[in-house]
Amino acid sequence: MCPFSVTVQNVPDRELGPLLTQLSQAGFDSPMIKVLAADGGRDNTDGLARRRTADLPDDWRVIRERNGETYRWPSGRDRYSPYRVFMGATRAEGAVQIGLGETVRKNKWGRDRKYVVAFRSGGSPQQPLVEFVAADDYEETRELIAVIRGSDGGRRMYGAGDALPPLYTERFRTQTYNERVDHPGAWNKIAVVAREDDDQTMLNHALIQSRRRQRP
Repeated sequence: MCPFSVTVQNVPDRELGPLLTQLSQAGFDSPMIKVLAADGGRDNTDGLARRRTADLPDDWRVIRERNGETYRWPSGRDRYSPYRVFMGATRAEGAVQIGLGETVRKNKWGRDRKYVVAFRSGGSPQQPLVEFVAADDYEETRELIAVIRGSDGGRRMYGAGDALPPLYTERFRTQTYNERVDHPGAWNKIAVVAREDDDQTMLNHALIQSRRRQRP
């Protein structure tokens, strides 16, 4: 039997997240989403491009969870437990999947530290986006930090005197990395701060970072 393509029209914003979750649970993880403009349905491509960076999901939902997922880095292999895949809906990209994998790395910045690594993910770790590392006072604050990259449109980090993109000053808590990780060689660069249970901050930071690196 031939496969079918099904179109669901005029889905309200508030219903899009639950619909995507149900589709994912049924095994359809990559729906095509078309944004309809308020003027009767024509694509508003230019407006979407201008708003793309600020277009963040209101509701990230866990669609699968695995233990024992791994990713090989040049310096060795991480094993993540748990590894959770989240789905969020954006106007620019439609459904987005990002995974958060938790691990402990030995002797990082002078001690064993918890890491939460965000990946582009279709089920298993694929493209690493950001790494959140436990701050020195993690046992008291449960806070992790991750550098902000992209000041050159690529991997360059933002220094203490650099102007951050407005979205980071408006919606994220930031500090310099070496304020929270006191160790020789720790970067004097701006970082996002998140509690270990603040999945939304970590996911949104990862999504913004993936967009900034993809700019032409």
